[in-house]
Amino acid sequence: MCGLFGIYRAEGFSPGDIDRANRSLDRLVHRGPNYGGARITSDLYHGFRRLSIIDLSEAGNQPMVSADGKIAITVNGEIYNYRELRADLSAKGCVFASQSDSEVILHGYRVWGLEELCDRIDGMYAAVIHDSEQRKLHAIRDRPGMKPFFYFHSGRRFAWASELKALQDWLGSDLPPVDETAIMDYLAFRYIPAPKSLYRNIFKLPPANLLTFDFETGRVNVRRYWTMPTELRSESDDKLAEGLRERMHASVAAHMVSDVPVGYFLSGGIDSAIVLSHAVRVNPDAKAFSIGFEDPQFDESAQAAKVASFFGAEHAIRILLPIEVNDVFSRTREWYDEPLSDKAAVPAFRVCEFASRDRTVVLTGDGGDELFGGYRWYKRFNSARKKQRFMRFGSKAGWKFKNRSLRLISTRDPLELSIVARSGLTKLQRNAYRDRLTIPADYDELDCVRPWWKPELGPLRSLQYLEFHAYMSNNVLTKVDRLSMSVSLEARIPFLSRTMIEYAFSLPESFIYKGGQLKGGLKYAYRDILPPSTLKRKKQGFGLPQSWKRMAVASQSEDSYLEAILSGFLNGLEDLSVSA
Repeated sequence: MCGLFGIYRAEGFSPGDIDRANRSLDRLVHRGPNYGGARITSDLYHGFRRLSIIDLSEAGNQPMVSADGKIAITVNGEIYNYRELRADLSAKGCVFASQSDSEVILHGYRVWGLEELCDRIDGMYAAVIHDSEQRKLHAIRDRPGMKPFFYFHSGRRFAWASELKALQDWLGSDLPPVDETAIMDYLAFRYIPAPKSLYRNIFKLPPANLLTFDFETGRVNVRRYWTMPTELRSESDDKLAEGLRERMHASVAAHMVSDVPVGYFLSGGIDSAIVLSHAVRVNPDAKAFSIGFEDPQFDESAQAAKVASFFGAEHAIRILLPIEVNDVFSRTREWYDEPLSDKAAVPAFRVCEFASRDRTVVLTGDGGDELFGGYRWYKRFNSARKKQRFMRFGSKAGWKFKNRSLRLISTRDPLELSIVARSGLTKLQRNAYRDRLTIPADYDELDCVRPWWKPELGPLRSLQYLEFHAYMSNNVLTKVDRLSMSVSLEARIPFLSRTMIEYAFSLPESFIYKGGQLKGGLKYAYRDILPPSTLKRKKQGFGLPQSWKRMAVASQSEDSYLEAILSGFLNGLEDLSVSA
């Protein structure tokens, strides 16, 4: 993991500008405490903060520059198939100056070109390529959106960063005003969806997209380089399960490549247990980290300990106390830089902090819910859709319904239903804030996620498709990146390799929900590998007891809800609602 920051200035840089740019780069020191540096040309500041993971020598420092000085790159993240790519490039005559995985991007751009490079690399990454000969700068973001990339563009002014705080620091008094439509989006989704950020003229590069900034014209061109395949497989369930296990093992093995110690996050659930089950086959010397609670009804650490013991892994548990909640919530603005609501923020941060004491890399079980149908609210949505069909049939038959909720369900857009099922805020409730914000009357906050709603895939499959492209990248992966990076910890996600994503979305719905269960197919695939208690355990989720969340709400009762969003963000308090 690393931190990226850079600036294009057609008029060049004064010594004071360079000092200020260096300070902005250092706002990302938590992302890269091992090294910081920049390549400065007449019109470009290309900066980098390094967290050393592969090739710990100085040869792995960035920016990396081609032998002729025409191409320079910086990369945040890891390229998991770099050994294969390195072998291909070496066979074509490329001479590598380091053992770093990032160097394959430098040579790959030269040999394959931008589009083919994007297609070939698999990993979690945000990469910047400066081509001084073409006078262009390219940026690439990984397929699911594990690594962040923000950019500012106004006229011929351009700057980029791994986190919003570096751009805020650089722009200073020139920081654009808050985009109030982004606040409306937050009220709908509990996150601000890409390409928006909290500020006008500052954008997030969407996942699976690449960007080109042309120095001559000042224009930015953003386009998608990868699209999820939707063709379904037709093999037997046993064959599908075998293919799942094979791909997951290869993904876990690739994610374990590191020149520093690797650890594993372990809850009481199935996803992290699956990751650990493969990891111990590659390296039996595994150490897992868990969060526990004093309340036995909410504590999963005992179940996690059983899983660790089952696979022979060392296990460390950190007990979270109620007194810690407000301290963590008060720091979330510094981590996230913009509103984000996720109830798991407190335990997620504490387990990252705990693991970072003796590990630099951890593997997590994130992504399993989105790929294999694990969210309980999928059932709420499916139930609402069935009621909707029933209501519409009844209306055509002339039936009269007295229940207001049923009447609302019958008229609601399925996409709106999916949003309400997750966030709990209806359009009427969200509109309670419109008068306080400068929002165009015709603004529809669902437009930003509508491209990811694919009704032709079927109700549950279309919901998973939406979750993957919207909620996961904008909420789950943002949380994972910011909280782990806040303590200089690299969190890797084996469920989200390209091969796992494409395979999961090729599985028929009958396998995904085998036996009418959430994650039915995943449980079937690992029925002979995981402890029976893990397979039978009811999904609990990774969050806080309700009483803890109410305590956090009470501590901020002096602020109205909207002011809290803007000033404190109230991350994770999903039980808050707005009175209509």
